[in-house]
Amino acid sequence: MNPFKTISQSIIFLFAISISFGQQVEKPIITSNQLLEFLTQNSLAYSDAQLEKVNYYNMLTVGDTTVMLKNGTTYPPTHRDYRRLGYDSAMYVGAAIAAFGILYAMPESVTNWDKEDMKENGIFHKWKENVKAGPVWDEDDWVLNYITHPYCGGIYYMTARSSGFNIFESFLYSAFMSTFFWEYGIEAFAEIPSKQDLIITPVLGSVVGEGFFYAKKSILRNDHRVLKSKFLGYTSLALMDPFNTLLDSFGYKERVKTQMNVAPVGFDQGARRPVWGVNFNMQF
Repeated sequence: MNPFKTISQSIIFLFAISISFGQQVEKPIITSNQLLEFLTQNSLAYSDAQLEKVNYYNMLTVGDTTVMLKNGTTYPPTHRDYRRLGYDSAMYVGAAIAAFGILYAMPESVTNWDKEDMKENGIFHKWKENVKAGPVWDEDDWVLNYITHPYCGGIYYMTARSSGFNIFESFLYSAFMSTFFWEYGIEAFAEIPSKQDLIITPVLGSVVGEGFFYAKKSILRNDHRVLKSKFLGYTSLALMDPFNTLLDSFGYKERVKTQMNVAPVGFDQGARRPVWGVNFNMQF
């Protein structure tokens, strides 16, 4: 029995169970002067006790996919955070070097890497040969091709998605990273680029990544908990979105952004109309 295959299947199985429990049904409850869960920090809600209803006004944007966190930040960001994406991409470089070392240390039966050729002619000579020869249909274990690679594609996808980019942009980032960073980059030092991986990693990876995206929002809404456990919650976040989770753990903050606009600031009970004023918003 292949121990690598067994361990991989066990991790994926446990991770899938953890994520499935992390996706809770959301039922926002409205009380007096309480903001709806799906209103962003730029929205205002006013409760009219006499009429027994809630009046809410859109000041900037209303987005039912934005999670308001306790520290005042939003998930996902309301704008493209290129600085966050840049930090994440830089961490990929360091992680890739470590991953290459781990793969190189594994048996050739697992990775299918020709270590003797790499030692004899040098890794850069091998990289040129592999790039010229590819892509080819590889014979890697199905766990590597159809579980590990889609998972890695989901990580690439989540890196962009959690930085405020939309579905298509996140797919493009996943495709770029899986193609040029990994297949024709790091992995090409050891083996010929794979046809399956060039397609499966970004395509299935983006599907997996979008599932991670909604699961992460659900976990954040539940105060970073899965099955009422913060340990499972933070573990799931680290598995689904490792670089953004690590970045947030170091206290990453977006640059200060200011906005000024005219918007409802209250409600005139007698006139039954909103009171308008100048709204100034500063986001850190």
